[in-house]
Amino acid sequence: MGNEIDKEIISMLSTMTGFEPDEIKPEMNIIKDLGVDSLKVIEIATAIEQKYKVTVKESQMAKIRTVGESIELVKELLKKKQKKS
Repeated sequence: MGNEIDKEIISMLSTMTGFEPDEIKPEMNIIKDLGVDSLKVIEIATAIEQKYKVTVKESQMAKIRTVGESIELVKELLKKKQKKS
């Protein structure tokens, strides 16, 4: 499941930034390396919420700096969601 989520998040970021999926690496900074601005961060959070049926808090999004951190956040949110159901 984990690797699938990695690919899905990278694909989502690729669509939103114009970078090819194979150019996007976990250690890349979303703002500096991918050129994402604060508005685009909100779009990414919304896309994650819609795709995975989770809630991303503003405080959580504010802490995310890298592609890898965004992937880890989604995995964490999905674990919490599974525990609730």
